Amino acid sequence: MELPQEIAPGDPNELHIILSYTGKFRSDLTGLYQASYETDDGVKHRIAATAMEPTYAREVFPCFDEPSMKAEFTLSIVVDESFVTVSNMPVEKSETLSSSKKLVTFRKSVSMSTYHVGLVAGPLAEVKCTNSRIPISVFCPLGSEEQATFAVDLAAKGLQFFEDYFELPYPLPKLDLIGVPEFSTGAMENWGAIIFRTTNLLLDPEDSALDTKQRIAETILHEISHMWFGNLVTMRYWDGLWLKEGFATLMSWYAADKMFPSWHFWDSYVANTLQKALSLDSLTSSHSVELFISDSTDAKQIYDEISYQKGSCILRMVLNNLGDTKFFEGLKLYLRRHQFQCTESDDLWKAWEEVTGESIATSMRVWTKQPGFPVLRVSESRDESGKVTGVRLFQQRFLTSGVAKQEDAVSDTIYPLRFAIRHRQDFETVDMNTRELVLPPSSGLFKVNADHGSFFRTSYSHELLTRLLEEASKGSLSLRDCIGLSCDLKALVAAGVNKTSELLDLNVKFAELDSFYVWEMIDRNLRSIQSVYKFHGPELNEALRKLTSDVIGPKAEELGWTISKDDDENLITFKTSMFSGAGLAGYPSVVSAAKELFSKRMAGDENAIPGSLRWEVFGIIAAHGGLEELKGLVELWKNSSNEDEQYLALECLGRAPSAELMKWVLSHLLTDTVKNHDMFYLTWLAGGTAHGAIELWEWTKQNWERVEKEVPVDISSLFLGTALEGLHTKEQIQDVREFFARRDTKSYQMVLDQNLEGMENRRSWAERDISNVRSWLEGHGYL
Repeated sequence: MELPQEIAPGDPNELHIILSYTGKFRSDLTGLYQASYETDDGVKHRIAATAMEPTYAREVFPCFDEPSMKAEFTLSIVVDESFVTVSNMPVEKSETLSSSKKLVTFRKSVSMSTYHVGLVAGPLAEVKCTNSRIPISVFCPLGSEEQATFAVDLAAKGLQFFEDYFELPYPLPKLDLIGVPEFSTGAMENWGAIIFRTTNLLLDPEDSALDTKQRIAETILHEISHMWFGNLVTMRYWDGLWLKEGFATLMSWYAADKMFPSWHFWDSYVANTLQKALSLDSLTSSHSVELFISDSTDAKQIYDEISYQKGSCILRMVLNNLGDTKFFEGLKLYLRRHQFQCTESDDLWKAWEEVTGESIATSMRVWTKQPGFPVLRVSESRDESGKVTGVRLFQQRFLTSGVAKQEDAVSDTIYPLRFAIRHRQDFETVDMNTRELVLPPSSGLFKVNADHGSFFRTSYSHELLTRLLEEASKGSLSLRDCIGLSCDLKALVAAGVNKTSELLDLNVKFAELDSFYVWEMIDRNLRSIQSVYKFHGPELNEALRKLTSDVIGPKAEELGWTISKDDDENLITFKTSMFSGAGLAGYPSVVSAAKELFSKRMAGDENAIPGSLRWEVFGIIAAHGGLEELKGLVELWKNSSNEDEQYLALECLGRAPSAELMKWVLSHLLTDTVKNHDMFYLTWLAGGTAHGAIELWEWTKQNWERVEKEVPVDISSLFLGTALEGLHTKEQIQDVREFFARRDTKSYQMVLDQNLEGMENRRSWAERDISNVRSWLEGHGYL
């Protein structure tokens, strides 16, 4: 734009620029787009919704579309007279334009980033909270009001929780949560108008599995915490994405644990969130938490386990090290000082340093500016007579591909560690800022990284590991210790530090314990080994299947699978988990029970399968059924009135038991049956079998040009991950490299690199330990 005269910086005269522009509704679930849903009476309703993050506001209106360039926004929209309209601020006025149209104008917003602008319009129902300081509502598709009560109640409690902990009132006059059936991500924290994919907002609290409740609770609290972390205080640029996503992840788990203590959120955190972060960060293709981004359009690639999960994990380390009081004192100072402004990581470190008097920035910069994390090798030092003289701790970067090479600069990183050691009667806090540390000898219990509060793996010598497994079998370790010990050992096996037989032995030891999460680890370990060796012939596959059946099946029988009203949610989860593991492994009584329940459901009994058992029954049916059963799942996906049941049926189609049936399942992709934004639901389980992985990759090669053209890049990247994570033979890896060598992969290069490295690592594991696995199976009568 050329101005008639030069405007000097600081000129007191205001300059108003008025732009006229036109645009079209998008069809790729970005910017301002149209979506639709169908009510039980068969009526199709259209809605308009926005998805601005990270750089799609520029597709909707002219703007300086960068997070640091905040502004106040006044929005107006012309809609049908019957439409509900929701935006960041309350409605200022509504004017009738004709018998069918109205002009709705919203109040001017507070100063905020462009990606926080949100707008939804269409036929929606409203469920209001009756006991909150400010108006709180959930807007949802017509007919789903009863499924919104959990969300609206939790939103009120969550808002109050964060106001109390941060001692800073939520600054907007209302808070709305809007459920949109077609949404590319799980949710988006538009200030005052949070938009969710309906599957992450709505549920039947009386007929939903515990993991569904946990996921929805965590998602709602994650987004509400963004009202402070990300909205009130915003990262200066996208390289600071972790400042909002890491905090929102940690705060959601922290709040959920306080609100639902019986749900054991921190145990789940160690089993899932921590492991996802460690898994991705053990790749050479990982990236630092703070990653230089030269172009804001590249920001989408870092919305991954590093920014979210690892970001939360290193903040959890700070929480554990400082304690709750000092941790939150620093956060309160940070939020008060920088409200309505933008920050960098150093602003956070400075706030904590001020309230603690400790030096924090130097050590935390290692964790945010360097990729990776260490493995701490633990062994006993002995003198010439064999007497134990100390416990030696040695750290080096952990890579799934093996020990970091010395010529790799990051392998020289010494990670500043503070962790707890569990002894039989007490804990010992250790600071380690060197490559090696020797501690006094310990004849009793010695568990490094108690409760896995710090971000590293631990590798014990054979003698120490044997002792720890004995202690675990006697119940001397906490549940989080057992979970972390199992996960660390599996990662070390994958890296070639330990043998697969040791992981199989751990499963035998842990089978003496009676905890859901421990048995969940046993089931995961066995399924991981099955997946790694799925391309090694039917004899080995059958032996591993039989082993899994023999381990998990009796536990399922012992617990039973009848869900009683007297069962607490943790027992229900234990029952359903073992039912699933046994059934997928072909345990006869469980497969028969699943078939009977599914038959009743398909005969019209909507209550035949308890909500907590649906996913398990559908998965077993898909894995051990035929075309008719798969058609039944498609029928439920298309026509069930329960959205949770719909998506569970869609997911389980990926367990189709043969190549021909998998081809039939995949034929529904890129059709009206499975909309593009849902395609990864259908495929994320497909790579678990050899035939599934092969057929999914063949479909991908044949249809990739359409996927790139028709599917939003964030969805296509998720899909690509599912298409590659089941492959790992030498020939498959070469095929993938050749296929993408002649394509422009810029928008998904990071996903491609990470999956290729994962494929190479799984190939190495399979080839390295094949004799070891066969020997173990032969020794236990399975070969």
